[in-house]
This record gives sequence, structure tokens and C-alpha cells, in this order.
Amino acid sequence: MRGQAEQAKRGVVEARLRGVRPHLAALVLAAPVAAALVTFLVGAPLEALAVPVLVAFAVAGYLRSRILRPRRWPLAAAAAAGIAGVHIGLITAWPLAPAAALALGAGAFYLARDARRRVLEPYTPELADSRVEVPWQARGARGLELLVGHDRITLAGSRGRFRLVRPMVALSGVGAVEQILVSRRATLEVPGVGELRVTVTPGPAVRITVPPGQWIVPTDHGREIARLVARRKELAGVDGSAN
Repeated sequence: MRGQAEQAKRGVVEARLRGVRPHLAALVLAAPVAAALVTFLVGAPLEALAVPVLVAFAVAGYLRSRILRPRRWPLAAAAAAGIAGVHIGLITAWPLAPAAALALGAGAFYLARDARRRVLEPYTPELADSRVEVPWQARGARGLELLVGHDRITLAGSRGRFRLVRPMVALSGVGAVEQILVSRRATLEVPGVGELRVTVTPGPAVRITVPPGQWIVPTDHGREIARLVARRKELAGVDGSAN
């Protein structure tokens, strides 16, 4: 009975993923197919067809390998549409091509973001039983996210305008995860990452024990994150007392 219950939980998330796969496929293929059609209609050399074909295959392969990481979908879809738009502009010399490429990229981004939302929201316990990476946006810290995967947790942030950093810890190295209450605003360094700092605002936060110290992330979802990490560790066969 327990096995049937766990299978039913996984089925909920699998149904969400099945529901968005056609939309992701359309996002990946629509712009490159349109670019290939325009290439053919304007009489461009056949070699020019290689660009939209390669874009379609590359992005489709990327999304297939990242199907359990919905956070990556919008940028991948935007890249496919944007490159296809640039290609159309180059072969047609259309003056409005740059604006069209931006519009295509933005449209694909927002449609893929909607697909991501349909998989991740609302957050339910069934997601904990899946292998889907669940992102949690830090409160008051734009661009900072805690990512809980099936085998690791990651703190995705930025050291500067163009410098990204993603400290990562395997679930076997994660210790206690608990919700705390922060009484005053503070800027904390992330242990083991020299220049990454997290600004913690008053209110609920989650404290995660990791080597060589702790991550403190402002969020209103500390209890959900603690239960999610505990369940992922259980499924991975990791001792809950890991330090």
C-alpha cells in the first residue's frame, strides 16, 4: 500500500510534466521552423538552413536533459526564438528584424515561464517525492534562489553584475534545516564563497547547516523547505543526522 501511495504521488508531478511537454516542444520548434521556412522562401543558400536546424536540435536536447529543472526552461526557449529571429533578419535584411527578434525571445520566455509555473505551482508535498528541482526565491533578495534538487541543494546568486555563483552541497553533506526568525536586517557572508553575501531582512528565514557553516536565506517557506529537504534525503537514503 505504501508503494502504491508513493507511486500515486509521483504520478501527480508526472502528469504536470506531461501537460507542459507539448508546449515546450512548440516553443522550441516554432521559431526555428519559421526561420527555416523564410530561408527557403527568400531563396537563400541551402547551407543557411543549417542555422535553424542546429538551433532546434541544440535547444531540444538541452531542454530534454533539463526537463526536471524547470528553472532553466525560459532562458532556453528565449534563446531559441531570439537566434531564429536574428537569422531571419540576416537573410531578409528586414529593418525591423532586431525588434522582432527581441519580441520573439520575450514571448518565448514568458510562455516557458508559464509552463514552469504550471509544474511548480502550487507547491504540494507530491513535488518532494519527485526528482524535479524546486526553486525558492529569497524574500527581498532579487536574483537569489535556493534550489532543492533530488541529490543536492544549491544557492544561486550573483557576485556582481556579470558574475554568477552557485555554491552546491550534496544532500549527504546537509545537516539541520530549520525555520528561524530574524529580528534585524543583516548582511551575511556565505561560508566557503568569498564574495557572495546574503542580505537577511527581519522576518522568517531558513537556516541550513552545510560545510563549513550555515546558509541563512530569508523566506516565508522555511517549514516547507525543511520538509522538502528531509524527504529528498530520505528518498536518497541519506542519514538525517548528516553534518
